[in-house]
Amino acid sequence: MGARKRRLGRGLTSRVSAGLSFIEFNYLSYHSTPDPAWIRNIYILLSFYTELLLKAIFVAKKQFIDVNDLDNKLRKIGHDFVVAAREIGNADMQEFGIKDIRFINHEYIVETEDGEFYVKDFNDIRYDFIERKVRTLNGDEHEKFKKQIEIMLKINGKLKPLVW
Repeated sequence: MGARKRRLGRGLTSRVSAGLSFIEFNYLSYHSTPDPAWIRNIYILLSFYTELLLKAIFVAKKQFIDVNDLDNKLRKIGHDFVVAAREIGNADMQEFGIKDIRFINHEYIVETEDGEFYVKDFNDIRYDFIERKVRTLNGDEHEKFKKQIEIMLKINGKLKPLVW
């Protein structure tokens, strides 16, 4: 792997680690139950860091001519996890323990060898005010967040040796 790919990969894996730590230590540690005032922000952050994790896999496993080529490819993927999974490819996804990614009812279902987790669509969660959506809290959101973070950190841990 070239120096540029490693540098970009290090930046992405670092952001994922730092972002997930932020959620763990600045939200989950201080809120024993889901907080309606914060939950939307956490959904946005988890969606963003899941996207970055998928893009880190893309950077590590795929080829690009230069930074402009990579930028164009990443912009074509956008915020769509299904497109990201398709561009990464099944074999490379499975190398990191990701079995499948589906989009159902405004959220992505990420199926991994360690279980599945749900991620709100980045665009939908940011612009939910347009449709005046009201999110109902079930009380189990924190447990789901913890599981998602654990799985994402494991995937990120598989990426780090490739880029560091």
